[in-house]
Amino acid sequence: MKKYLIIGIIIVSLIAAIAALTARINYLANERNIYQSNTHALLDSVRRYKINDSLHAASAKQLQLTLNEYKHYRASDYALIKQLKADKRRLEQVTTLQTEAVYELSAPKVERVAMRDSIIRDTVRCYVYEDTWLSFDGCIAGATFAGTVKSRDSLVYVEHIIPKRFLGFLWKYGVKERRQEIISKNPHTEIMGAEFITIRE
Repeated sequence: MKKYLIIGIIIVSLIAAIAALTARINYLANERNIYQSNTHALLDSVRRYKINDSLHAASAKQLQLTLNEYKHYRASDYALIKQLKADKRRLEQVTTLQTEAVYELSAPKVERVAMRDSIIRDTVRCYVYEDTWLSFDGCIAGATFAGTVKSRDSLVYVEHIIPKRFLGFLWKYGVKERRQEIISKNPHTEIMGAEFITIRE
């Protein structure tokens, strides 16, 4: 009887050890996959392209960081997030984007006369331009320009996954990588850079 009890204890101990080792192996495999994914995301440059021959878009791979890693490596962004009074423990994703808007303008000249005490002192050349994305109203008097320029944009963020494929065939399973596509609806705006960070536990 004692012999069977000892064998039972040994079997239970072996099962517990195997379960603990399996869990550890799965954890390490997941960490390795995240490390490889982050390495690819950091080494790959942001892919920039055009859609409809005029709208600029960019594709950024997912970078997975723990909250402590994000605090360390993106300290300035984290400081901004803290100012939002958001619950940092529930932070899930952060996307940063750099854009540049370049306009080639041609606007009609409007002559305005500057007056002082009913005596004509100077002629001011003014220019006015407005479309969906840009408003421009400014005057040149001598060597001085004064005016207002307003540039508008509308950005579309699309998050999607790229699935793994079995032996390169059509059968899809799991997640190979997550990507975010960013599109600027302003045809004058070019996306210079993008970063897509997911906060993990």
